[in-house]
Amino acid sequence: MEKVNLQDQVYITLRNALIRGHFEPGAQLTIRALASALGTSMVPVRDALQRLVAERSLELLGNRSACVPELNRAAFDELVRIRLMLEGEAMRLIPMPLRPQQLDQLELANRKFELAVDRGDAEAITDANMEFHFMLYRLASGGLLHGIIETLWVRAGPMLRMPFKINSYDPIVFRRGVERHGELLSALRTQDRDAAQQALLRDIADTAQWYHEHFYDGRETQAGK
Repeated sequence: MEKVNLQDQVYITLRNALIRGHFEPGAQLTIRALASALGTSMVPVRDALQRLVAERSLELLGNRSACVPELNRAAFDELVRIRLMLEGEAMRLIPMPLRPQQLDQLELANRKFELAVDRGDAEAITDANMEFHFMLYRLASGGLLHGIIETLWVRAGPMLRMPFKINSYDPIVFRRGVERHGELLSALRTQDRDAAQQALLRDIADTAQWYHEHFYDGRETQAGK
């Protein structure tokens, strides 16, 4: 890494790793290990962790470590409710009609998502899904709203790999995502803002339902035994 803006580079690297699910819920992150992995000194890593703790993306364990929060059902549901409000609003702010090139880029991102789902490639799935969604949010807002939505994704990111951890790979939740993205694209092509918003909201709700059925319900059943 270059020394210019090194603190920001480390912060962005760790933030992106959280968004993409590279760190699981409950994972402990030490300054020394991260500095070694990133090839930098401990000072910019410490500063980056402090910023992420301040954003509530991480929880402080001590002077030299932090951990990825484990979202209980209530915290997860709150996060979903806020995402529905803000990402739904973002869809209403997208200027229409979109240019053919913009629609083609969204179509390509969803195709990459679909192919990654077919392969069961966890990293490619999360990257392509994020690419599709944030193309939309950049169209809607280049400033504050986009940044707030990104912060929500940092909180949600560590949960993204759960479909690959529970029993075996379950493509159902992702195939539904491909379908919802397709519905959204069709609505954008016909300039149907309401239908586009509803497709996005169903995409988020479908995913939340999967986590309830396959993750939270199972944990609560085990706890009750």
